[in-house]
Amino acid sequence: KEFDDVQVMYLHGHGPGILHTKKPVNKLEDLKGMKIRCTGMAAKIVAALGATPVAMPMGETYDALSRGVVDGSMAPQEALQGWKWGEVVKYTIENFGSSYSTGMFVVMNKSKWNSLPPDVQKIIEQINEEYIEKQGKVWDEIDKAGRDYTIARGNKIITLSPDEDQRWEKMVRPILNEYKKNMKDKGLPGEEVLSFYLQTIYKYQK
Repeated sequence: KEFDDVQVMYLHGHGPGILHTKKPVNKLEDLKGMKIRCTGMAAKIVAALGATPVAMPMGETYDALSRGVVDGSMAPQEALQGWKWGEVVKYTIENFGSSYSTGMFVVMNKSKWNSLPPDVQKIIEQINEEYIEKQGKVWDEIDKAGRDYTIARGNKIITLSPDEDQRWEKMVRPILNEYKKNMKDKGLPGEEVLSFYLQTIYKYQK
């Protein structure tokens, strides 16, 4: 129903939203007492991991990190350069097992779409297919640029051990279970959707 009035061109999402902090985080226990800027799903993740979520707009985060109002933030790595967080954090934690992404969409008004000739619609659909891949590459490229930027400033990348990453993943598992329950209550195939997402992620992580 959310898309009843629009024609979907394509869907996409940014790279993994992970943790960027002013002090090192090597294990779950290190997060205790830390104030982490986050919103939406990221706030649920931060709370589940034992830190304190602090909601604020992206535009206010640099100053908050600089002044110590918060100890870190969750976001894709592109924020390290795009939002200049690499200037005010020292560590990026690769907590991929408990990361998040934000679903985004490109749509056209349904009435406008229906007014277009079939040959024009076909051309747009072909372009959409091209841009799905292009959009993904752009997200990958700016994440890499953010990572390179923070490393060049002398900041550290902390890679969690497989066992530690699994600990973090276990802590956020109830969030996924909540999603499945909410979808089931609405008569939607949440379990199937989640299974597809996870299988796809695991496939491309190999």
